[in-house]
Amino acid sequence: MKKYVTIIVILILVILAHFFFIGPLISSKPETKPAQIQPQIIVKTDVPARKTYKVASQNPRFGKFFDYRKAVWDNKLPLAGGKQVRAGILVDLDTHKVLWAKKPRTGVPIASMTKMMTLLLAFEALDKRSDLDLDTPIDVSPGAAGMGGSQVYLDVQETHPFGELLKSMAIKSANDSAYLVAEYLGDSSMAHFIAAMNKRAYKLRMPSTNFVNVHGLTSSDKANSTSSPEGLAILAEHLLQYPLLMEWTSTKQSYFRPEGNKHRQLLTNTNRLLRKCQGVDGLKTGYTRAAGFCISATCRRGGKRLVAVVTGFKSSKARNAFVNKLFDWGYKKALEIENLPKLKNFKK
Repeated sequence: MKKYVTIIVILILVILAHFFFIGPLISSKPETKPAQIQPQIIVKTDVPARKTYKVASQNPRFGKFFDYRKAVWDNKLPLAGGKQVRAGILVDLDTHKVLWAKKPRTGVPIASMTKMMTLLLAFEALDKRSDLDLDTPIDVSPGAAGMGGSQVYLDVQETHPFGELLKSMAIKSANDSAYLVAEYLGDSSMAHFIAAMNKRAYKLRMPSTNFVNVHGLTSSDKANSTSSPEGLAILAEHLLQYPLLMEWTSTKQSYFRPEGNKHRQLLTNTNRLLRKCQGVDGLKTGYTRAAGFCISATCRRGGKRLVAVVTGFKSSKARNAFVNKLFDWGYKKALEIENLPKLKNFKK
């Protein structure tokens, strides 16, 4: 009897073992690995880099205050014609040393040198605005077509590329082009653009500067855009960062309007120093009765960059003759200043 009980107990234990241990092992499925997530492949399309017109200055002195400690002042300059200068300055832009100055921070009428700021804002807009390039077509407005003075005779039936308008400003000093460019950039508000000019002048720390229009003509209420020689030298230094603009300001002659257009015009640069003074490559002339004959001129000789600003001359001939001699004197003066520590110990 005990033998049968033992067998029954063993059978029960076998059944229980099969139910709890062996069964699950036999019926269980092998563990499956989770599906691997494939990394998302992002295909980058090549987006062409937007063209920029500004080449930043490598001069460590760029944008810093000018140094007047070695300057020759007023009519002590040993050059004929200096007494005609109402206000002027000559700066070595490499060192920011002022070589000569006469009322350098006094505000005076600046005539078409006003367009230097109009051009700066235009080139800054080219670098900032995605909807603007040199080929952007600009329809001529009645306001632009009605401008006087130096002009390219814009007509309301015409459309011109933005770049061609800038080019005519840089070479011919076209007032109508300046008006149209400012009107376009100011969203048809001349007041808006003029406010931007004055805001930029303030940011650049241009002394005694106030723009009343975009071209430099005396307004109907006898108001004039004004700045100081120092202010215009600062402005010239910033314009030098735009090689295309400097190429235009050094162009002696070029055409406005395409070949075959019956109104095609030959533009002759108003800066005659390009032909007569070694190294001159810009920048802007001007004349009104209030300003006299004036100029902001850039010059490069032997790798050294000078800028001269003079106002108040009675003729362009007298102005050009003075600036020509001023640059010759200035390069000698710059060398003298740079070698000054050695000259102190020199004995005759």
